[in-house]
Amino acid sequence: MASVYSKDLEVYSAEQFKNNIDGANVYLTFGYQSPWTNDQNPDQANTSVESYNEVWRTMIGGKQLFGSDVYHVIPRFNWTTNTVYMAYDHTQDSLTKGANTAYYVITDDFNVYKCIANNYGQPSIYKPTSTNPGIMFQAADQYYWKYMYTLNGNEQQRFTTNSFIPVKTLTQDDNSLQWQVQQDAVPGAINSIVVTSGGEGYLYQQIITVTVTGDGQFANAYAVVNTQTDTVQSIVIDNYGSGYTYANVYITSNVGKYATARAIISPPGGHGSDPLYELGGSYIMINPQLDGNENGVLVTQNDYRQIALLADPVVYGTTNNMTNLAFSQAMTLTLSQSSSTTDYINDEIVYQGPNLSNAYFTGVVVAWDSANSLLKINNTNGTPVSNLIYGYTSSAQRYVSGNPQYPDCQPYKGHILYKDNITPISRADDQNEDFKIVLSF
Repeated sequence: MASVYSKDLEVYSAEQFKNNIDGANVYLTFGYQSPWTNDQNPDQANTSVESYNEVWRTMIGGKQLFGSDVYHVIPRFNWTTNTVYMAYDHTQDSLTKGANTAYYVITDDFNVYKCIANNYGQPSIYKPTSTNPGIMFQAADQYYWKYMYTLNGNEQQRFTTNSFIPVKTLTQDDNSLQWQVQQDAVPGAINSIVVTSGGEGYLYQQIITVTVTGDGQFANAYAVVNTQTDTVQSIVIDNYGSGYTYANVYITSNVGKYATARAIISPPGGHGSDPLYELGGSYIMINPQLDGNENGVLVTQNDYRQIALLADPVVYGTTNNMTNLAFSQAMTLTLSQSSSTTDYINDEIVYQGPNLSNAYFTGVVVAWDSANSLLKINNTNGTPVSNLIYGYTSSAQRYVSGNPQYPDCQPYKGHILYKDNITPISRADDQNEDFKIVLSF
């Protein structure tokens, strides 16, 4: 027996992920400071165990995510004149699948509309403008639009891109028009009746009866005749009715014959009652932002080429969940003051031992603080001791004094949920890095 899962399952899964971010330990991490083979064309990320181990070895730090950093989004379709938009149809297998899924649009006013009727596949000429929460707006081009919501400033800034726009369903009154749209929605309304055959022999001013039957009530409509072809051209609804889950349309006349039509029934709850599910919000956008050194926790003296999402990291040397707002994953070595003026170089290998080939400890320089003689490294192998540590490229050498400051997180604990290899990003204390990560469910 063939089986199928609905778009709602994808939206539901995305919803569970979003709801679980608040209270969960999920972090954006960054690292991998060494150049790619071609820095403008980063190596392709993959999901191998080795690839995930690489994330840990080269990680520099991370920042915790919160619910406010996560939003449902849907593909963006800008309203453009002379474009044919898909009309909502409750009989479609999935409105969000196929080549043309533009059954909703966003205008340059940041208003989102659902297309209820598209004048039998004709281009849309006039931009929808009405924000009346309780009506289906008819444009002069015979397109019918349902106003859904308007993006607020935060949504525009943080979760809108050239490819995606935010979507949400309100659970309480926020004094927005969207709340009124949701409250005014009519379950089981018939907002469109499509003529499937115009028939023949229908005369202007002839009495033509349109009867709607089904399990709802009060739907009422009348026919418009094309006087040149004597066919039924369209059906105008003067009462949308309510409560329909199925409906039949009958067209009768003493003269004309063979005209047929079918009713388009609103989604559960009515148009505009639940934008998240109506518009298929199965994509999640995560908008983490790195703010300089995050109060001295993160390194800003080096660039990086990789970001990842890390769930449930553990505090180094313990079994406790990491709860810091930000964490450093570099090992810090305190070195003795030296008369040497040679500095360690970012990204060079440092080592302890007679030479690199026979080293008992190695690492890669993340940052060198010459004023305080602090060396931050990652990608370490072995255990540092109180001895000279050499820079392989710079030939710098200083003694390690005292115990190392280990990374904040226990390596290889937790789950890498996502990884992306990117072009280099140089950091600065006064710089904010804004990422927009889109996950599909």
